[in-house]
Amino acid sequence: MSNDRTRLPPGSQPYDPLNGFRIGALAGGLLGAVAAWAFGSYAVWIVIFCAAGGGVVGYWSERRRSRR
Repeated sequence: MSNDRTRLPPGSQPYDPLNGFRIGALAGGLLGAVAAWAFGSYAVWIVIFCAAGGGVVGYWSERRRSRR
């Protein structure tokens, strides 16, 4: 049986921007790995740069969406 106090209210949750950062960093890292593979370079900085950029974009977009 479910307890109603353990359920979260509908709508945006306070941890949504962090989930956006996590998903954005994962997607950016994968994109960076594909770019490093496509250019024939094994430079780790491409993957790190793309992962950081994806994380920032994911955090920003989720934070903006949750403020509406």
